[in-house]
Formats: sequence, C-alpha cells, structure tokens
Amino acid sequence: MGARHGRQTWAAGQRGQGAIWGGSIRHDRAASMILLLPLAVLAALLSGVVFCWRPLPAMAPAWDGAMACGVAAYALLLFLFVLTGRPLRLPFYDGKFFIRAHRLLGWLAVLLPLLHALLLLWAEPLTLRYLLPGAPAYMLAGGLAAGGMALLGGLAMPAARAYLWRNAASFRRAHGAAALMLLGLATVHIAAARLHVTTRGQVAALAVTALVCAVLPWVGRHGRLPPVAPGRRRRRATSAIAVRLSLGVGVASLGLSLLYAEWLGRWVAP
Repeated sequence: MGARHGRQTWAAGQRGQGAIWGGSIRHDRAASMILLLPLAVLAALLSGVVFCWRPLPAMAPAWDGAMACGVAAYALLLFLFVLTGRPLRLPFYDGKFFIRAHRLLGWLAVLLPLLHALLLLWAEPLTLRYLLPGAPAYMLAGGLAAGGMALLGGLAMPAARAYLWRNAASFRRAHGAAALMLLGLATVHIAAARLHVTTRGQVAALAVTALVCAVLPWVGRHGRLPPVAPGRRRRRATSAIAVRLSLGVGVASLGLSLLYAEWLGRWVAP
C-alpha cells in the first residue's frame, strides 16, 4: 500500500514538473516574441523604406545579399537602442538576460557589416577603392561605423570596461555617446550613398526612425512607467534564453538576406 502510494506521488510529481517545464517554455517563447516585436517592426519599416519604396533593378545575388545584410545590421543597431542592457518591464527577467542579449546582438551587428563588405567585394572587386582614404565621405562614414561598432563591442567587454571606467555610470555615458555617433555615421552612409535611399521621403523616413530610436533610452530612463506589482520578482537564470534569442535573430537575419538575394530582389524589381 505504501509502495503504491509512493509511486502515485512520484507520478503526480512528474506530471507537475512537466507542466511547470511546459509552462516555462511557453512563457519563454511568448516573452521572446514580445521582446522581438520592436525589431520586427524596425526590420519591416526599413525594408519598406529601402527596398519597396520604389522599384529597384535586380542585381547579382551577392550584391543584393550585401544590401540586405547592411539593412539587417542597421536594424539591429537601432534595436540595440531599445534593448540597452537595462531591465525592461517585459519580459520580466533579471538584468543578466538583458546584458547578455545586448552584448550578443551587438556582436551580430558587427558581423553583418563585415559580411556586407565582403559580399560587395565579391560582387564587384572595384568597390575596394571605397575603403581607401580617398573614398567619398559617406563611404568612409560606413567604414567608420562598422569599425567603431567592433571597437565599441571590445571596449564593452568586462575586463576592458573595468580597466577604463571607474564605475558603471561613466561607462554607460561613454558607451551611449559613442553609440549615438555610430548611429549617425551609419545613417549618413545609407542616406548619402544613394544606392537604395534616393528620394527625400526615404531620407526623411530614415532620419525620423533613427531619431526616435536614439531618444528611446532617455525616455525609458526618465519616463514614467506603471509601478511593478508588490512582491513580484524577476525571473533569474535567463542567460541561456538570451543566447537562444540571439541565435534565432542571427539565423533569421542571414536567412532573410539569402532569401532576398536569391528571390525577393527579383520579385520587387520592375
């Protein structure tokens, strides 16, 4: 009788544990979807401004893929002003999640411009001259933005951050100012290159989008938000969720770039 009762208790515990894990997985997916909603909106907005505002001629797949990687990198740079590393109200995770996600997505935003440049060189080797000191200012702005993002990511690593800045507040101020400068350089590069963004409406839409994202950290820090319910605690041990989230964004960015290079570039062409 005792043994049967023990087996029943164990089975009930297993069912309860399964329900907890199932609910946790569903919660993680829902929270990730909520967090990635601004990124999806930014990607859709930029795609509409850059690719669908007016008909574009279809180029070689490598060239179209390079353009898509550049737009994806810019969308990620804008999104990093939403996901700054400070905890948000949704998802209600601990600070380590936001720091890890910001750092990983930042490195992805470094990788995509590199892929953008490599694909351009593969499609047209003569574009190498745009990386030399005598290149037009808007091309140098793009190179400075890409290199600056890599440098900023390196300086934000824990060892360098502890060595260069006395406290977290001074680091945040320097990091934020540098990020604003890089956002300006990247925006100038896209708007002045006149490869896809050529009309005043496109430039205005791009500038407004960049300006809104640039002020979001200030609004999030100084704006009034509804108070958190008393006794509610942030979920801990969420670094693995940030890794999965970043991997998903990376796979989606590369997949959509490949899709545009192979098919969508010809579909939106006149």
